[in-house]
Amino acid sequence: MTNGENLFSGEHISHGGLSNAGELADICPAVFQNDNSWSRYARKLFYLGGNITGWKWKLNDEEKQRHQFICFQAILVSFKLGIEARWGVAGWMLSEMLSELPTHVPIKKR
Repeated sequence: MTNGENLFSGEHISHGGLSNAGELADICPAVFQNDNSWSRYARKLFYLGGNITGWKWKLNDEEKQRHQFICFQAILVSFKLGIEARWGVAGWMLSEMLSELPTHVPIKKR
């Protein structure tokens, strides 16, 4: 698994997480293992409860977008990964999902 290959191939597991979370953390590119704009955006989405309104996806297939978003959400709540690894993999996922980094976090209405 390299360069994002199989990044979205894991299965969502019932108690939170992704079946291949550990593998993804092990191969996460160094740029995402440090604080960067993609990982900061992932962190904001998690803490602020943001949604995907206005995202510019790389793929036009809505079913694939939905699957990628499910994998992304599963990583954010993974119990298999430490917090830093979670942000790194989540940022990496976002960079592979989206054609550009959104400028704001659309907050879900409560």
